[in-house]
Formats: sequence, structure tokens, C-alpha cells
Amino acid sequence: MGPTRDIPPLIRDRMTPAGLVSRSDLLDVGIPRSTVCRWLHDGMLVPVATGIYADPAVVDGADPWERFRLRSRAFVLVSPPNTYAADWSAVALHRLPTVGEPPAMPSVIRPRSTRSGSNRTVNGRTRFASVPSRWLGDADDVPALVPAFAAVDVARRSDRLASLVVADEVAAREGGRESLTAALADIEGWPGDKKAAWAVRHCDPDVDSPLESAGRLAFITSGLPPSRSNVWVGEYVPEYRLDHFWDDHRLGVEGDGVTKYLTNPAETIKNEKRREWRLQQLGIRVVRYSWAVALGSPGDLAQQVLALMNLPAAPGCGLRTWSNDEGRALLGLGRGVRDRPRNLYLR
Repeated sequence: MGPTRDIPPLIRDRMTPAGLVSRSDLLDVGIPRSTVCRWLHDGMLVPVATGIYADPAVVDGADPWERFRLRSRAFVLVSPPNTYAADWSAVALHRLPTVGEPPAMPSVIRPRSTRSGSNRTVNGRTRFASVPSRWLGDADDVPALVPAFAAVDVARRSDRLASLVVADEVAAREGGRESLTAALADIEGWPGDKKAAWAVRHCDPDVDSPLESAGRLAFITSGLPPSRSNVWVGEYVPEYRLDHFWDDHRLGVEGDGVTKYLTNPAETIKNEKRREWRLQQLGIRVVRYSWAVALGSPGDLAQQVLALMNLPAAPGCGLRTWSNDEGRALLGLGRGVRDRPRNLYLR
């Protein structure tokens, strides 16, 4: 139900920056229980966990992963001390990229509990497991497993695309690959540790977006030779960057996300034509793919790439390549920001 009137200042003053307030906080300032119940009935508060309420404007304006993030935050608030957001709740709170819909329930972990196993309540799932203290951190002031441990943890039970998307993002961070390897060692013997090892083994710190992760998955699954990610190409200086590149074949593959066409479609298309002409001058063949191809026909994408690999290399002028970091440094661009959106609802 949407709000029927503005939230009273007394409620808003007690809310956290994320737009949450607890029943106990409201009662502590003298608000009667009957008034709290009336506010809930009137839609001025939305329950997101037992005794934790949200600003309806925040809930109404949130996408599924934002709502899941809000519920995960609330679940930690109602959990006992020494509780940390885990699994996809930790991924969401760290704002790591995701694909598909969020889980039905948030998840937390109690790493120093004497119990083992897990239990479920209406608020979410609590796990009891031994987790080294170096993997216990916070995300936006909420106790949460650190990104590397969250990545290997979700990879134990997730499909390869979801696992690779998260692992690629974590690997791109400073010390990310080393942290993933260390976290993997600490879950050895846990159910699904071999699945997590696959994601760590194949992660790539030079991948810039979930779409590129999906393209790489198509190539990996089909057994193609490893490509280089986000390589800069040019004759004398870095001119253009290719999502995937095979040097021996002068073959580039690029994912076409919709976001780059939203601001100025005509200018984008004109630039793309200019880019294609220059890449042809350099003797580079280019294959493009979309989300629909990467997810619906990954084998066809791989076969298209393989067919071009089997052709003689295209003629062209002198070609030099630079890694992602080398090219950006030479052009004074810095490290760069990974592509958006972060959350993709793919079916």
C-alpha cells in the first residue's frame, strides 16, 4: 500500500539514512503502540522485518535488488550481536553487480556462535559457521562479510554466470584476486567449494561489465582460447578499446549494452561507424553480441568467433596493443569506472 500522507517529522527524525526506523525507537520517544499500528495501517510505514519499518517512498521507488538490500539491512538490525550479512545479502550491501532476481529471503551468518547449521524465520535465514575474523567487515555501516568472502560463498551454490559476474567485479579491486584465492582456501571442504574454485580460476580483473562476463562465459564454456579483456589497439597510440581480443587472429568481440545508446543515439551510431572503419584499417575483425545472444545463444556466439579464427588474418596497417591499465595511463584516463547498471533482471 502506498502512503496516504506525509511521514510525521517525529518518525523521519528517528530514521536511519537508509530510511529505516525500529518500533522500539518509536516507543522510546513516547509514541503509543496504537499510533504505530495506525501509521502502519495508513501506509506511512512499511514493515521490512519484525519491528523494523521503512519509509514507503524509499520502498516504492526501489528496484527488486534495492528492496532486497533494504530487507537485508533490516534483518541484520533485528539479529543478535555478532551477526553479519552473508550470501547475496552481503553482495547486495556491497553493491556488487548481480544478474537475475534477488533471493526470496535475506541471509546472515553468526561466525562465532557455538551452534552449527542454519535456521529460518520470517525475516530471513541465519547460518552458523566458523569464519576467520579477517573476512568480517561492514558495508555502508552494516556488519557484512567482506566482498572476497561473499563472492566465493555465493559461488558455491550459484550458476556460473552469477558467480563470474561477482568474481570479476571483486577481482578488479585492489588485491582482489589475491583476496579471492585466500577466501577460497578458507572454505575448502565446504559444500560447493569446487564450484567456487571455478569462479576464482576464471575471474578477470580487466572485465568492465556483467555483459562482458557473460560473453567470456560463452567463450570459456565452448573451449575457445583465452581472450584478453579490454585491450587497447592502435597504430602508434591507444585509439580504441575492445571488450575481448585475440592477438594472433586480430579478432575483437564486443558486447553491445543498451546504456551507451540512451544519451545520444545518433551520435553514438556515428561514432560506432567511424570506429568500425578504423578497426578495419588496422586489420581487426569485430563480432558484436547482445545480452540476448550471450544468454540465449552462447554456443552460436562461440561458433561465430571460431569461424573467424579459422580464416587467415585480415590485412591491415601496423598494429600495437596495450593492456587496459597501460592504455588508460597513456591517455591520462585513470583506472576507470565499471559499466552500469549494476543489477540486471535477466530471465
